[in-house]
Amino acid sequence: MSYSRLLFAGLCVSNILIFSGYAAAATLNLKPGLWEMTTTGETKGAPPIPADVLAQMPPERRAKFEAAMAANANRTSAPHANKQCITENSLQRGLKVDDNKNESGCQQTVVSSTASVMDMRMNCTSPQRSSSGTFHFETAGPEAVNGTINMTISDGAHSMTIKRVIQGKWLGADCGNLKRAGD
Repeated sequence: MSYSRLLFAGLCVSNILIFSGYAAAATLNLKPGLWEMTTTGETKGAPPIPADVLAQMPPERRAKFEAAMAANANRTSAPHANKQCITENSLQRGLKVDDNKNESGCQQTVVSSTASVMDMRMNCTSPQRSSSGTFHFETAGPEAVNGTINMTISDGAHSMTIKRVIQGKWLGADCGNLKRAGD
């Protein structure tokens, strides 16, 4: 079910780390190589699932789906770490580090960017829902980055907010077999 994958991607926004996508903007002063990004945070509210989709589900399936969504919301508050490969090339081009393809209908805007601080905004729209959020990242030197993500996803009747705190640390220059982000 592609809608549940899309919703899961929204809930997994904690896996998203976005750097500047504009050559004119300064990029964060970070070392290229293998990074570990650890996120913690909370998810509140009801996921924006169209009423017609829920109405078509048999009661047993709907109960299982709602229980799975509640369990997933609880998991998003637990710390989550993933490893990502960041290259100089991807830092220069602007980097979106996540496991999901870029969703159509989304626009990312760099609000401000220096070698040590970056603020971004993201807006996504579709006929079924909209989402918007802010991203704030600060380097604590070339081997560490901290940030916050605040997102809201809504279908007009239901809203869900996602707040995440990110702590990233550089592990080394060699990414090994890990796919290089943005290359």
